[in-house]
Amino acid sequence: MHITRRQLSFADYQVPFQVGEPGAAPYLLAGRRMYAIGIAANEMVPIGLEHIVGELGGLWAHPVKVAEGVVVSLHERNGDPLPVDEASFEDQLAAICWTWRSGQTTVRREDVIAADDLVYYSHVTVAAGAEGFAGTLRFTAHLKFLGAWFSGMQAGGGNYWQNRNMVLGSDLKMENWGVACGLTRHVDGATLAAHGHGATASFDVHLTLAAGDTTDVTFVLAAEHEGGSVGAADRWDRASCTFQTQRAYQQQRFVGRHATLELEAPGDLGRDLALAHANICMLEAEYPQTGPFFLAGLPEYPQLFGCDTCYTVVGAVAAGFDVTMRDSLIKLASYAARACGRIPHEVTTSGRVFNPGNVQETPQFAIACWDYLRWTGDLATIRQLFPVCREGMLELIPALSMPGGYYPIGDGMVERLGMGSRKLDSACYNVAGLLALAEMAEALHDPIAAACKERAQHLHAAFEQDWWMEHEGLYADSMHSDGPLQLDGHWTVVLPAQLGIAPPERTQRILDSIERDYVNEWGLVHTRGDDPRVWTLPTGLLALALFRNGRADAGLRMLLNIGDTIHYGTPGALKELIPEGLCFVQLWSAGLLIQAVLEGLWGLAPLAHKHQLAVAPRLPHGWERLRLNGVRVGPHRLNLALDHGRLTVEHQDGAPPLEVRYQAQVGADWITAHVPAGTTVML
Repeated sequence: MHITRRQLSFADYQVPFQVGEPGAAPYLLAGRRMYAIGIAANEMVPIGLEHIVGELGGLWAHPVKVAEGVVVSLHERNGDPLPVDEASFEDQLAAICWTWRSGQTTVRREDVIAADDLVYYSHVTVAAGAEGFAGTLRFTAHLKFLGAWFSGMQAGGGNYWQNRNMVLGSDLKMENWGVACGLTRHVDGATLAAHGHGATASFDVHLTLAAGDTTDVTFVLAAEHEGGSVGAADRWDRASCTFQTQRAYQQQRFVGRHATLELEAPGDLGRDLALAHANICMLEAEYPQTGPFFLAGLPEYPQLFGCDTCYTVVGAVAAGFDVTMRDSLIKLASYAARACGRIPHEVTTSGRVFNPGNVQETPQFAIACWDYLRWTGDLATIRQLFPVCREGMLELIPALSMPGGYYPIGDGMVERLGMGSRKLDSACYNVAGLLALAEMAEALHDPIAAACKERAQHLHAAFEQDWWMEHEGLYADSMHSDGPLQLDGHWTVVLPAQLGIAPPERTQRILDSIERDYVNEWGLVHTRGDDPRVWTLPTGLLALALFRNGRADAGLRMLLNIGDTIHYGTPGALKELIPEGLCFVQLWSAGLLIQAVLEGLWGLAPLAHKHQLAVAPRLPHGWERLRLNGVRVGPHRLNLALDHGRLTVEHQDGAPPLEVRYQAQVGADWITAHVPAGTTVML
């Protein structure tokens, strides 16, 4: 199908497709238990370059794939396909829609996945023109069982058969895997053709429509992990009449129930914030062997990642996904508890550990838990997670730092050969992780708080002496085991500034060097002079550092660069690379955009367990008015407004009174107010 027009339609936003071939760009349709990846041209093409080459598209009910996709076509009564004219595709995020014309007959197809069930719907409306229509509407499902990457589950080939108006299937080896598909109205013809390990099922409905008449037909596919074909058929029966209900619920899920944050600001940043929320919603998942978590990125990384989850805590919690984030942290901690405190890097969708963890992920996890506490005030969960953080920071990391030194040995965020054995990011996260551990210990009244702070201070002092390269105005990005420093120009040079490890004078020199030598038109390059590609992750971290250090104009440029990825390839999806590349939707892209708006632009620093919020906005030039609705700080719900330096706090709900501290600009005095629920205060 040749797509002549494509656009994103989400809430009040309309974003036309701008760059590339609209039919070739992928789409994502997602619920928590199933997702579908395809291309707008509605052709079965290979998707996936690395993990399972060519197989990462289709309908996935992890840890099993059940179909390559579904094609809808219009035919003459003799079976000849009718031409397709003026075909358009609409990404609605909660749904996807095709509209095309064959002669005077119009076809509209809307596909939806159930939010919390293993069910896929394709609802088609055929509208006849002035001459009426007599022909056949055909649904073709390309079925196939396939185990997920490193799931340990090997499919044995599908066994498919017809039963009533449905086609059922189960895998010959994994007998609990099942699928059922068919139409919710009378079928005039059905065919089933087996091929290789899969099958093609076609369902025909003969239509005779008078001029101006319309008719609706719904195709439903149900998958099953445990009950085989019988369970899939039961699921199909329960879901066969629920398309409209699921359509409405998914719309509410993407736009309503979680979407509490609303930014009113110049330009497109408010739209980008809303889409960041929707991107996190698309990546929220719950699979049998993993429980709730966030997919790191699609199509390649539907796994549970340590670092990706940690980078997304603030954004996900602030956007209303605190329950899934809590469950994600608990799941990571459960693996770490069996691995001497080491946080895993990558867990497959069947719950198996593929990569036991890069060195920096263990201190990153301690920071993530502290971030979670700062924003939620959930001391009960932190009390559960604290033993793993303590073991990781006080026993595992020192063990990995031997022999001799404060700095752990092993891969960090930059996985490149030729570096020294100790990495800058691991050294920085070690300092920040110890400080986070101390803060959690203090909140839990644990006596190790003082010892953690003292160790962090010693480590920090050594770091300043051992890693700084005065002639470069930067810290080295790796250190060899025998002490020599190495600077390859990797993006991690931003971390001492972003984490607040570097003192002010060095921070400004770092940012000067980065803005001069490491930033191109899209953001922070991966490696100066060697790899000019720009990831959203380093660019988001740079945005945070720039805002926090008085460079709001530059920070805003980084944020807008991340937001610009919605215009490339899949509309509305925040990509892994800027402007596009690798995963076409990426978790940390959305998480860091939200965090940089809240903690960078607005300068929010919550301590939810103490019912405190500091606000220190860092606004770009010319920005005098700004509003943020739906801020959540633990039990508190509030709206914030800035108007020429005056901060208005509307405390909608939450007890006790919230202590708000406000700093209008760098160096100004802090103003404090206690704001009870139901009141509005201007500072």
